[in-house]
Amino acid sequence: MAIICLDYKLNFLPERGPAHLDRIHRRAARRLLLCCKENGGLFIKFGQSIAVQSSLLPPPFREELNELYDNAPSVGVREIAPVVARSFGRPLEDVFVDFSEVAVASASVAQVHTARLRADPAAGLVAVKVQKPEIKLQIDWDLFTFRACAWLIERAFGVPIMWSVREVEQRLREELDFEREANNSELARGDLQRLADRRLRRAVYVPRVFWAATRREVLTTEWVDGTSLVDPARLQAEGWAARDVMQRMVALFAFQIFVSGNVHGDPHPGNILVRQNPHNHLWREPQLVLLDHGLYVRESPEFRRQYAQFWRAALVADRAEMTRIAAAWGMADAAMFSAMVSLRPTAQLPRDDGLAAWADGGSDGGSGGGSGGAYERQMEVKRRAIKALKETSGLPPELVFVVRNSNIVRANNQSLGIPVDRIQILGQYAALGLRRQLVDDALAPSRKYDRARGV
Repeated sequence: MAIICLDYKLNFLPERGPAHLDRIHRRAARRLLLCCKENGGLFIKFGQSIAVQSSLLPPPFREELNELYDNAPSVGVREIAPVVARSFGRPLEDVFVDFSEVAVASASVAQVHTARLRADPAAGLVAVKVQKPEIKLQIDWDLFTFRACAWLIERAFGVPIMWSVREVEQRLREELDFEREANNSELARGDLQRLADRRLRRAVYVPRVFWAATRREVLTTEWVDGTSLVDPARLQAEGWAARDVMQRMVALFAFQIFVSGNVHGDPHPGNILVRQNPHNHLWREPQLVLLDHGLYVRESPEFRRQYAQFWRAALVADRAEMTRIAAAWGMADAAMFSAMVSLRPTAQLPRDDGLAAWADGGSDGGSGGGSGGAYERQMEVKRRAIKALKETSGLPPELVFVVRNSNIVRANNQSLGIPVDRIQILGQYAALGLRRQLVDDALAPSRKYDRARGV
């Protein structure tokens, strides 16, 4: 990280041209990729987090670090068998049969094997997620290094990011508790059944949990076949339309953000599968399978209301309302805040001098702008981001992971060629969330009276 900072300090100069600036970004991204792959553990998640900041970081970071999705190194069964034995108090062979010798997927803190339950063979094939044995030993050092890197970036470039470190650390520690993840999974299933409309319930599936074979370091769910979003070319070859896939994905996470208030914090491509909808036997219809529920954030009703109000105001160009809400959270620059929450590309920011935006583009367009203004644009974005983040005491803690979710979904949309208007779908769910909250507020007194009567 120090080498990357020094490279930017010495070489990020406008007179060398946009091609030179792009080479600096690519060098930095490749150094980060090497660091994450060699160290593993939470460094993988650190790299994934950088890869999805497509609204604020140059494209080379996403292009290089995408390799970290679902491609982390795994360990052999001999090394994870003690984790299973410690969790259940008996050997792996007494809990599972036909346990796969090779992991079918590997991520930052765990890897997944296929197996069958010895106590319930009729359950069929299951997915067994086992925590990697080195994680418990490594996490304190990884989080210390994360804090040090955040401090170094803040000191070197003046970008205030230390405010988010404590919230990130807390969520990452929670992600190591697979029983918590199982509860998150069932909560997501329940939200879809109770609060979603019929179309969304059909469009998304959350695998069921086998609690008898689940412990703090081992999670067992049903096995679901599907094609990962990591491979867009394979999705296309199988006949899945990018537009159909993204409509369902954006609707799902808009529903979580604005309606249910329980938000998946890590919807990267490796955590989403696409399969034929089992409810439809007449034509091809995609259904999304949502995996990895370890990283969730629970929104407060007040945050959910304000965030929906901000999105509604942005869509109807109510700048006064946008400014009011952003100011309540300590953000004086409402337009920059819009870019940070992935509402608009930084290229579409209105300039401080009152002139037009830096460039035209769609709701999820790239960095935009002509090459001649690349340095000027990047410096302006940096200056306004620093100014916007100067006062962070009023920022809701949920915002860190809600923005993370939005940035990842936006990056997914970009990787598939921007087939849908993400902003429009989010706006529709923001309005739906506000309507539901109005109804809930109106019914609250009668519900309180009913509870008092024991009804």
